[in-house]
Amino acid sequence: MKGIVIEVIDNLGAAIKKGRRSLRMTQEDLAEFSSLSVNFISKIKRTGNQNISIQKLDAIAKALQTSVITLIDESSKTPEPQVFASKLSNDRVFLDKLTNDMKKIPVE
Repeated sequence: MKGIVIEVIDNLGAAIKKGRRSLRMTQEDLAEFSSLSVNFISKIKRTGNQNISIQKLDAIAKALQTSVITLIDESSKTPEPQVFASKLSNDRVFLDKLTNDMKKIPVE
């Protein structure tokens, strides 16, 4: 069974795709607006790329006219959400790191 952090990462591609489709964007459009490669964008969905940096996630969020928090929130919504008590401390560490990384992003 997976912890919630792994589920969020696995579902991130689906959340990005949902946002992209709601704006009627192609992967090519998203790549252009986020200054990322089409290959990188497609790998997020295809491979559940777990090595996405907060900066790249922020670029994608801005291109989708949303926030990183909203993308993460969307990716945590699964048909049958499962939260495991044994994973809560790991989830807290992940969220603390994410928050710290977000504070480092320059405000335009």
